[in-house]
Amino acid sequence: MGLTLIRENLFLEINAVLNGEHINRANFYLFYDYFDSFSLEKLSLLKWVFSIVFIVVIAIASFFALHFWFEKKQYNKITGWFYSVIIAVLLLLVVGTKLTGVFDDAYVILRKMIGFLQSPLPLFILFSMYFYLNKSVDIRKFNK
Repeated sequence: MGLTLIRENLFLEINAVLNGEHINRANFYLFYDYFDSFSLEKLSLLKWVFSIVFIVVIAIASFFALHFWFEKKQYNKITGWFYSVIIAVLLLLVVGTKLTGVFDDAYVILRKMIGFLQSPLPLFILFSMYFYLNKSVDIRKFNK
């Protein structure tokens, strides 16, 4: 949760600079003056870099949280596949929309997918699923 707070604050500060706002909606102003010295092109690139970094860091944190909570190798594989498939689809969509020139039209959808990966929602979904699987009763045991 702390990672998402830091992520949100960084992006609010960067977006405020990109939009020419001198007052932004960030929770705390750590980097506003620093980001204000960047060119618009560098800030746009920085947003992409931060997006990738936060996706990777939050995915790794989620993976280890689930690994240490449930300690099941099959859950590790499911978690890896879950993130891999979503990231692969996202990359294909980004590249495809850039190549076809419809990136700006598809940005809202892409932004929602990126936001999903940068949030604790995948962790909550996977945790709920694994928790349910651990607590569910195997009916086959009663058929013997």
